[in-house]
Amino acid sequence: MTAAEELNWAALLQFDQERGLEGRRHDAEAAGRRGDARAKAQYLQEVAQLELLPRLWEFGVPLTEEEYQDAGRVRSWMTHEQAAARHEALSRHPSPGWSRDPHIRYFWSPDGHLMYVTTARDDGRFVVNHGFLTPGRADRLRRDTPQLAHLVTLYERNQKAGRGHEGAPAGTPLVGIGMPEPLRLWRARVEDALRRRTAERTAAGDAG
Repeated sequence: MTAAEELNWAALLQFDQERGLEGRRHDAEAAGRRGDARAKAQYLQEVAQLELLPRLWEFGVPLTEEEYQDAGRVRSWMTHEQAAARHEALSRHPSPGWSRDPHIRYFWSPDGHLMYVTTARDDGRFVVNHGFLTPGRADRLRRDTPQLAHLVTLYERNQKAGRGHEGAPAGTPLVGIGMPEPLRLWRARVEDALRRRTAERTAAGDAG
């Protein structure tokens, strides 16, 4: 058994998500104590948004590394969008030209798959969902997320030509505290898979 296989991905995800929530609650309390009602409201909205993330560790079955990474991408999309909204809402002196990190894009497909694309800043290659955009990885992405296949092909071409994110859409924004449809679909798919594994594990235990 490898070291990676021994990691408790569910426990790591629980730590990651609860730490993020604790940090936002602390920020909201601090803003309230200094009398900044606008900042407090912004942080509390971020808490409400982060609470939309499913508590996958509560199913009681091990998570795979890929499931852990997928959940991490969803959380990083949310915090990325929150940082942009926070700057716009809280900055009394907005920096001209400030924008989301120009090296990063997050794309949701209509069926609830998330693709994260960032430039490897040393040589301009792309990292897509935690892996370099090689021909083999591009083929797998097109197979696994066909509704994002056109973006995979665009990034393959851009990588060869050194064009970065040129021609790619801005990404999928996080708006308000309601659950975006792609996130709802992602959550339902992941939770259904974990429910099936939980049932299988229970059935195997009963049979034993």
